[in-house]
Amino acid sequence: MDKMQNRQAVSFLMKLIADRVSTLFSVHANVPITAAQGRVLMYLEACGGGPVSQRDIEQYLNVSHTTAKGLLQRLEEKGFVRTAFDASDGRVKNAYVTEKAHECREKLSEHIERITGQMFEGFEPEEEGQLFDMLKRVYSNIK
Repeated sequence: MDKMQNRQAVSFLMKLIADRVSTLFSVHANVPITAAQGRVLMYLEACGGGPVSQRDIEQYLNVSHTTAKGLLQRLEEKGFVRTAFDASDGRVKNAYVTEKAHECREKLSEHIERITGQMFEGFEPEEEGQLFDMLKRVYSNIK
């Protein structure tokens, strides 16, 4: 395989991996949310449960305003988050996790750990670190 074919194959393989992780998450999570919605919940939990602005979610996930709005709306419909406009700045919409989200946090964490454990089976810790560093560089190059 020449250099160009190899690079295209790597790009395609990265897409296949991302698609497979999303599928594994959705099929086996035992929580009625998508992988993208799970990322929002985990981010909100990491930020102490809120308030986190919709804009911060957009930037963290690197998604459009419309995508972040849709993710939050669906999570709110399912009872995992609540949203409210900021009292000091009515232009800012904040998200907060609900008790229902807190209750499923452990399930989500365990499921994500199973998926990542499966992904890195047979890897040495040093190899995992190298892969992480290389993927950060790839992302930085195209950002």
